[in-house]
Amino acid sequence: MIDGSGAFDALGAVAGGGWPTAGREEEVREILAALAMSPGSGVLLTGEPGVGKTRLADLVLDLSAATGTLIIRGAATEATRDISGVGIAALRVFGGSTGSPSGLSVVSGLLAGARDGARDGARDDAPRGVPGDVHDAATEGAEGGGPARRIVLGIDDVDQLDAASAAVVGDLVRTGDVTLLLTARSGAPLDGPLARVCGRGPLVVLPVANLSRAVVLHLLADVLEGPVDGLTADVLWRITRGNPLLLRRVVGIGLETGDLARSREVWSWRGSPGGHPRLHELVAADLATLGAGETRALEYVALTGSLPRATAEHLAGPAIVGELAHRAVITLTPRGGTDEVTMSHPLHRQALLAGIGPLRRRQRYRELVAAAGEVGVPDPGDPAAVLWRLEADLDVPASQALVAGGRALASGDPVLAESLARHVPGAPGAVLRGQALIAQGRAADGERLLADHGGGTAETVALRSLNLFWGLSRPDDAHETMARHPGTERSADLRVAELGLALFTRATPATEPTPLAGTAAPLAGTASGTGPPTTPARGPLNPLVADAATVLRAYRLTFRGRPARAAEDFDRGPLRLPARWPAMRGSAAACHVHALVLAGRLREALLLVDTYYEEAVRRAEPSEVAIVGHVRGHCRLWAGSPRRALAPLREARALVDEHVPFPMRVFIGCEYAVCVAALGRSQEAFQELDRLRELIPGDLGLRDRLEFSRIRLLAHSGRLAHATDLANRLADRYLRDSRLTTGVECAYYHVRLRPSSRAAARLREAAGACDSPLFELFADHAEALTARDGAVLRGIADRFAELGYLGLALEAASAAPGGGHAARRHLDDLVERCDGHRPPWPPSFAGSTALTSREREMCELAAAGLSDSAIAANLGVSVRTVTNLLGRAYHKLGVHSRRQLGAVLPLSPDRKGGG
Repeated sequence: MIDGSGAFDALGAVAGGGWPTAGREEEVREILAALAMSPGSGVLLTGEPGVGKTRLADLVLDLSAATGTLIIRGAATEATRDISGVGIAALRVFGGSTGSPSGLSVVSGLLAGARDGARDGARDDAPRGVPGDVHDAATEGAEGGGPARRIVLGIDDVDQLDAASAAVVGDLVRTGDVTLLLTARSGAPLDGPLARVCGRGPLVVLPVANLSRAVVLHLLADVLEGPVDGLTADVLWRITRGNPLLLRRVVGIGLETGDLARSREVWSWRGSPGGHPRLHELVAADLATLGAGETRALEYVALTGSLPRATAEHLAGPAIVGELAHRAVITLTPRGGTDEVTMSHPLHRQALLAGIGPLRRRQRYRELVAAAGEVGVPDPGDPAAVLWRLEADLDVPASQALVAGGRALASGDPVLAESLARHVPGAPGAVLRGQALIAQGRAADGERLLADHGGGTAETVALRSLNLFWGLSRPDDAHETMARHPGTERSADLRVAELGLALFTRATPATEPTPLAGTAAPLAGTASGTGPPTTPARGPLNPLVADAATVLRAYRLTFRGRPARAAEDFDRGPLRLPARWPAMRGSAAACHVHALVLAGRLREALLLVDTYYEEAVRRAEPSEVAIVGHVRGHCRLWAGSPRRALAPLREARALVDEHVPFPMRVFIGCEYAVCVAALGRSQEAFQELDRLRELIPGDLGLRDRLEFSRIRLLAHSGRLAHATDLANRLADRYLRDSRLTTGVECAYYHVRLRPSSRAAARLREAAGACDSPLFELFADHAEALTARDGAVLRGIADRFAELGYLGLALEAASAAPGGGHAARRHLDDLVERCDGHRPPWPPSFAGSTALTSREREMCELAAAGLSDSAIAANLGVSVRTVTNLLGRAYHKLGVHSRRQLGAVLPLSPDRKGGG
């Protein structure tokens, strides 16, 4: 749902020009230090148009004025020149006291002298009274012959000064001990008129760089008054290169058109900002400064996206390529032993492409083909070279285009594969295009093509089945597609598809899938992953099915009790991130991180997940960013800080769309619900879980994930009896079905909420069937809780803390009796490291005043506002039973009414009456 609130306010802020100066603290310090060390000369700020030189100079001048410095400001732009050619349109004196020369008198003297100098062409005709006026202003108010005030003259666009005006300023600097703060465009010559303004020493030249991506993210959040998803910030940073003026204009266009909008509390730009026609106008002035040869060279790069340097230099000449690289219009990137030429500015590429007509487009491609043939790069069989010949309207056999498209898809370039597939007639081209669309996350479009043209090949049936379930959440259609495939022998592709359905639909695959290419072990046939090997399949897996197989193997190992094995396989190479299917690559990355977390390697997971996230953002794949972003929040929840987890989880939830694999949508929503419940927003959390339940068709195994999340929500919202009973039942079910990992997690929640010897023994047995050291630590924690051994609990807390699981460390330490002042101080330190978050439930030990499970359940419902009759109907008991149980509970708790229950039961405030 799009939330339009705030868009008009944000648009007003953008249009009003009130953007803050962000990320310039280091530059300000450097400029102030240079000014202090450069009396009689000064500082020259250089940078591209719109980088913020003027605002930075104004900020420095304001800071200097606040310290008592006399500030004179001026501008020397062509737009302000008068008919006499005077470059300084206005100079204003700041900081003068009553009786000092006014800004107008100084301006008049400078302008008059500049005009005289312009008429006579003689520098010596500059007025001698101006330095004296400035000197009087500087010494005004000095008591007892004290030192004169420091003078700083700021001139914007100083490279636009004419010779006469430069002479006036130079005379003022030399005779008046004035320090300069100047701005000029990058590449402005430092000789000629600019050299004449210098004083006794050389100018310190400080280049002003564009804003970094991190600064752009914070700036956007500040201007839009709300979080911005990392992908949107990255796209805006890349297409503007962090240029503040261009960024402001692009954001303004996005707000006006509605492309930049707030959805689920997060600002996002859906679609491609670089393709908007109004944005092309913003860079038209830059492109107009290019020569004909430079423009032609850029057209080659724009059409291809990436061009070998040897080919580019053959077409345009080394000098032009070198000059464009020097001016940062193109980027040279080492790749495969050579340099690849790409456009530095995505907006430049989009604008160039929009201006290339069909005839010139075909001609440019023919020139590319000829150049590649002469220099031998790229190879004629390279998919890109094949596409060039097709776009040049040259004769290319359809079979060659089909092979090239398959190579492009297998190498991880589905966009190039789709472009080649469009040139292949009939069913083969349609099937290749359908696969390329699936790889791009366009599941519905890909399914339509494969259903109409794919026939009944095992490869197509397997891919359609995976896509129908993972991409389109249509499990019944996925099963039906598999069932319609004739024959009893199952290919490697079909076995992968069977496993994909079995993992989330409670079905059992007929046979285990074949080993992955390049791996020594098959997909796990048992919980231990040591089942009998399968017969190798004939031929390789379809590239996209192979990507899915990697993800499925990782998930099977992780959730069947082998997270350490899964993490090790990722580390050592048997499992690698998929290269072709971005959504599957993100899913595999998330599983790698999750496996590390469950294997007790949280510190490694926190570092790795940030790397995965940055890589996903650079690839600009929304589905991948959403999937990896959610596991960033997942790691922070395990680290004990739901406050730090909220931002990445909220971002992931905002990016979820039809391109995100269906199971991952459920995982993302569940983790977000748990996070907001931990922050006390229980009603919102349960609503999110209910929304997810409506999205899950049929009786999928994914509903079990919702039930596990419900345990966590109930516990965080104070419904401890409900959470305990549900955790107990689910633990038994999962462990019975050999879903060991989730079974261990449920059993661990059960024993933490209601410690007992039986619960601890069950957890110990389940942990022993798995390969995770963390699960063994869970069992140690459970046994210490049952024994109420304070020393052991504090030791376990230290072990959790060493591994990075600070929330569990705090929970174990909180349950430890005794310990004195040192223990309390350690607790306070853990609370601080968890950003103030405390475990929402105390361990419930058996005792004379402890509530039974049924009593606790009655009290929770009564505290939530239900009447005795409503409680009876809810639980299927008599009203008299409810009355008796509540009476016993009131006696144990020392209360006399429902109203008092809220003070003694840890119910979340917004949970009352819900759930």
